[in-house]
Amino acid sequence: MDNGTISYKCPSCGAGLTYSAESRDFHCIYCGSHFKADMLDAPLHEDSQPAYGSQTDNDPALEEKRRKFGDESRLYICPSCGASIFTDSEVAATAECYYCHSPAVLSGRLSGEFRPDLIIPFKRSRGEAIMKFNEWIKSKKFFLAKGFGSSESLNKIQGIYIPFWLTDCCVEGKMTADCYKTVGTARKGDYIITTEDHSFAVRDGSVIYRQVPADASSRADDALMDSIEPFDYKELTEFDMSYLSGHNAQRYDMEKYTIIPRITKRVTEATEEVFKSSITGYNRINVTSKEFRITNINFKQAMMPMWFLTYFYKDTLYYFAMNGQTGKFGGRLPLNKPKLIFFSFGIPMLIGLALLLLLRLGGLI
Repeated sequence: MDNGTISYKCPSCGAGLTYSAESRDFHCIYCGSHFKADMLDAPLHEDSQPAYGSQTDNDPALEEKRRKFGDESRLYICPSCGASIFTDSEVAATAECYYCHSPAVLSGRLSGEFRPDLIIPFKRSRGEAIMKFNEWIKSKKFFLAKGFGSSESLNKIQGIYIPFWLTDCCVEGKMTADCYKTVGTARKGDYIITTEDHSFAVRDGSVIYRQVPADASSRADDALMDSIEPFDYKELTEFDMSYLSGHNAQRYDMEKYTIIPRITKRVTEATEEVFKSSITGYNRINVTSKEFRITNINFKQAMMPMWFLTYFYKDTLYYFAMNGQTGKFGGRLPLNKPKLIFFSFGIPMLIGLALLLLLRLGGLI
């Protein structure tokens, strides 16, 4: 129901705008854009959807795909950790949470708006994931927590599709830098004197980025997700529920605009490197000022394949993940700290004491 409240949406990224009394314009806290009132479209009611994305909401083909997705999918909610899992409608009435291994209970149909646009199907098998995992822990097995890596724990490796936002955008920027080139060196007593030529460089331009990834799950560890990238986008294909056969998927719980700070950091850092790489012939480059603005943001939701194993040890979550397309993996191991401390410090100390005792018995000290 219309309650009379309205808001302005950022033309660049769709997030809500706030009015700044200092600059006397509207400011987006997510992408950093500023807009005067006459640059904005008519305000939107708060319960309406932002106008960003690759397809419009009134696209008949998109609406039909969303309706079919809602009919074919089932949503499961983990009562222990709250994770939202969806899968095809042919499975049983319960599923296991890939995160904490608790039974996930059927909640109902999944809204069509959560239908992904794209998917990369699994290429690596469960057997390959187990083999990679065993290779990873082989040299550390003695120091691992009891039970980790056992056949029972390996049975908990699950194939899961993790939601990602793929972002297309343009970065407009300007950078200035002091540039130094060594033209000679000379020794004067105990000192070496270096002579440098100093120049001033300015770079002003834009860089277009395609499909910059950021996971759309608040439960996924960002560092872990980054560690198993990249994915080969050549194998991106239109989403179809049939790809979920034998696997589950997590529903995204991070809206598009919330990942813009991560995307902005990645693309602005990359743009700075592009600008710096165009300045050649100098020994040192010191950036003195830089200003970047991200524009023309467009999102697509994609599902990326992953083999995932979690393990709780002393109230701490440990994990192993393998890219289900490329086989790249990463994770965090639960080490038995008393064992590790003993072998790191205890044994060397015992050896030192034994040598000291032998020297005393031999009358050498």
